[in-house]
Amino acid sequence: MNMRKNSNFHSGRIFNDRRWKIPFFVSLLCSITLFTATIFGLYLSPYGKDQFQYDVMSFTDAIDSDVYFVESDLRKSFESIEVSEKEPPRLAYLISGTKGDSQRMMRTLQAVYHPRNQYILHMDLEAPPKERLNLTISVKSDPTFSEVENVRVMAQSNLVTYKGPTMIACTLQAIAILLKESLSWDWFINLSASDYPLVTQDDLLYTLSNLSRNLNFIEHTTIYGWKLNQRAKPIIIDPGLYLSKKSDIAWTTQRRSLPTSFKLFTGSAWVMLTRSFVEYCILGWDNLPRTILMYYTNFISSPEGYFHTVICNTEEFQHTAISHDLHYIAWDSPPKQHPRLLTMKDFDKMVNSSAPFARKFHKDDAILDKIDKELLGRKNRFSRGAWCVGSSENGADSCMLRGDDSVFRPGPGAERLKKLIGELLSDDFRSKQYCSIQG
Repeated sequence: MNMRKNSNFHSGRIFNDRRWKIPFFVSLLCSITLFTATIFGLYLSPYGKDQFQYDVMSFTDAIDSDVYFVESDLRKSFESIEVSEKEPPRLAYLISGTKGDSQRMMRTLQAVYHPRNQYILHMDLEAPPKERLNLTISVKSDPTFSEVENVRVMAQSNLVTYKGPTMIACTLQAIAILLKESLSWDWFINLSASDYPLVTQDDLLYTLSNLSRNLNFIEHTTIYGWKLNQRAKPIIIDPGLYLSKKSDIAWTTQRRSLPTSFKLFTGSAWVMLTRSFVEYCILGWDNLPRTILMYYTNFISSPEGYFHTVICNTEEFQHTAISHDLHYIAWDSPPKQHPRLLTMKDFDKMVNSSAPFARKFHKDDAILDKIDKELLGRKNRFSRGAWCVGSSENGADSCMLRGDDSVFRPGPGAERLKKLIGELLSDDFRSKQYCSIQG
């Protein structure tokens, strides 16, 4: 009872004591003075001049001028980025791996390396710190990488859960880094440590030099049948979003209805996307990419649906989608969960496919040595290229001396790739594009 009385006494004293009024009004006066000074300082400063002009605009004039809204500024900024079609293209690669993949990642990196391109490596959090450190040291100690400065290892390692959305999150993070570090690239390509090229970068860049740079190579189709029931309707949770150790996705008992504001598409997780499209996925001025990303946060195998659904539901990009992932992949019949590992017996089929990449390969398999020798001309670190102008006598590394990286020396791989691109751009093939039909 005494405590209660004391409490009431102090409470009454606070509200009855008028001494607080003087400090209060002094503080209020100071606040008004500072606020007024700040406002006038903004308007009178050279940086605040334009802001003042915007503030005095009528809302009607702002709508008519189409410059008031931030969405318009983003779109105009996006549209103002022009790349000269006369300049040879540049590529941006993401090469990802997990525990035990550091050497495979370095081998794939060296096989697809070219000074014109940008590269970012991500080894997920399942790999021990020592292995991630060794990968970073390997990149920093390479004299060419150090001189050109176009290879980065992501300092932040993320957990990547199979079938979960964390792979998409990691991919978008890599794209954001590549956009921030360098805008001078035209296409984004994602590879894993189990991927390997079937053509040289000279072959690829030479072929792409004669290609429109608004084409996105992304295998896609409408989602239907068992995939609709087993992937679109279940709700899953990816532990990689909140745990520090990798574990399988968690299934919930609830199921959801299909979205009505956009259509679902699916396809291969391996893509070659234009800078303009991936920039749209990052900025997303109409919010569609973020809306779809939130939906795919609880979607099974979201890497096989996110970019596909965004591009096929965006009028600006849907007609740029070419339904091919530029990979040779062998599946069992009927297909299993994962593609079949490629071996020597697949070599001729790989070459005849004319695809610039193939997967999946076993670590240090003999087929990789055959590809190096017969397709890539890779003797030391890198595949052959016109930019390597050093001496190769006595087994020396000719790429230790760099020449003009805008000069290419295409080989048979360029002829094969040219044939494939011609087929993909034919009227017959493009007439079957699901984005065009459904859009």
